[in-house]
Amino acid sequence: MGKLRLTAADYIIMALLLLAGVVGIWWNLDRGLPTTQKYLTIYVNNEAVAELSLSPDDCYSYPFTFDQGRHRAVLEIDGGRVRLQPLPEELCPRGICAHTGWISQPYESIVCLPNRIMIVFSQVPPGEEGDLDSITY
Repeated sequence: MGKLRLTAADYIIMALLLLAGVVGIWWNLDRGLPTTQKYLTIYVNNEAVAELSLSPDDCYSYPFTFDQGRHRAVLEIDGGRVRLQPLPEELCPRGICAHTGWISQPYESIVCLPNRIMIVFSQVPPGEEGDLDSITY
């Protein structure tokens, strides 16, 4: 049995498929339906402690407490983007949550595992179900 060789047409087809995949990913992530109103929920110990409505013109800091009110964290909000200010090293040794940087899309989140803090975006107001596909019991 002979050895199979790739021809120039094979390379062209592979390049076109790769290009189509990259364009598709870029289109979905960067060119999704933009919304002017965004909603942010802050969870501590899996309980919602704050629900914020953000607009593109907002620019402020939002402090919240965690660990039964003993510690405080600060969210920086600017132009519909959010980031968590660095926590002291004894509370968050690696600081991954602060190194996440600015988030602004519904598929992005900030998570601080040592302190059980989670900051997530959504496109529907808090308390509304939105478009659910299904509910599993």
